Amino acid sequence: MSEKRFNLLLTVDGSLHSQVAARLTAGITWPPETVVHVLAVAPERWSLHDLALEAQRVVDETLAQVRQLEWDAAVRLTRQTAEQLVERGLTVEREIQEGQPSEVILQRAAELPADLVVIGAKGLCAPSEFRLGSTAYKLAHYADCSVLVARPPERAQPLSVILAADGSREARRAADLLCALSLPAWAEVTAVSVAEAQAGLANGERRPVAEVPEVVQRALLDAAEAHVAEVIERLRGCGAHVQGTIRFGHPAQEILSAAQEQDADLIVVGARGQTRDDLFRLGGVSQKIIKYADCSVLVVR
Repeated sequence: MSEKRFNLLLTVDGSLHSQVAARLTAGITWPPETVVHVLAVAPERWSLHDLALEAQRVVDETLAQVRQLEWDAAVRLTRQTAEQLVERGLTVEREIQEGQPSEVILQRAAELPADLVVIGAKGLCAPSEFRLGSTAYKLAHYADCSVLVARPPERAQPLSVILAADGSREARRAADLLCALSLPAWAEVTAVSVAEAQAGLANGERRPVAEVPEVVQRALLDAAEAHVAEVIERLRGCGAHVQGTIRFGHPAQEILSAAQEQDADLIVVGARGQTRDDLFRLGGVSQKIIKYADCSVLVVR
C-alpha cells in the first residue's frame, strides 16, 4: 500500500456484478485519506472501410451515435457511483476511457499507482459463457496490485471473511491489509490453513489422507497450526474478530469448502503461496479460488 494515501481503482459498467463491486467498496471502512478512482471504459468501435461512399457515411454516422450514447451512459454511471461513495465519506475521482477494458484498467492501475483494483466478476464485455469474465481474470492474473473480484450476493456489514493462511509472505500481506481496513466494525474472519498431504511426499505424490504416514501428517498439521496462530496474533493485535481452523487436503478445495460451509462473503488469498510456481504471476491455488468461488475474492499482492 502507498504510504501517503490508499488508492482504489473501482471499475464500473452498470452490470449486476459491477453494482456489487460499488456497494462493497462503499460498505467497507477504508483507511483515512483513501481515494477511490471510479473508471468506466467505453469499448472501442472499429469502422468498416472500402465501402461505397454513401454506405461509408451511414456506417460512420451510426458508429458516432453509438459512441456518444455509450459515453453519455458512462458519464451517468460514474457520476451515480461517485455520489454513492461520497455519501460514505470517501474522496472520489472519476474518469472515462475508451479502449479494451483489461488493457485500459491495467494501464490506469499502473499509472496511479493503485493499491487495489475492484471489479465485478462478470461484465465489461466479458464473454457470458465464462464463469469468471475474461477482464476480471486478466486483472487478477496480471495486475501489479491487489485485486478484489466482486460477486453477488454480498453483505458489506457485517462481512464473513475466509483468510487463507499458509505462512507465505503474501498471506502475511493479506493479514496486514485486513488490519488496515478497520475490521472490528465490519467483519468476522476465519483463518484457514490447509495441511496439504502431497507437500510431504516425494515427487508430489498424492494419496488419500488415511495412507499418508502419521509422522508426515503430524508435521504438516503442526506447520498449519503455526500459520493460523501467526495470522490470529496479527489480526487480534489490530482488534479484529478472528478464529482459526485447520483442514487437511488440497488447499483450493478446502478453502472453497470452508467458504461454502460458513456462507462466506469474501475469500482473501495471496496471489501466490508457498506452493506457487514462480513461472506464473497467479498461483494455481489462487486461480482455482477466483474461478470457482461463489463469493467475492480478494487477491493480495
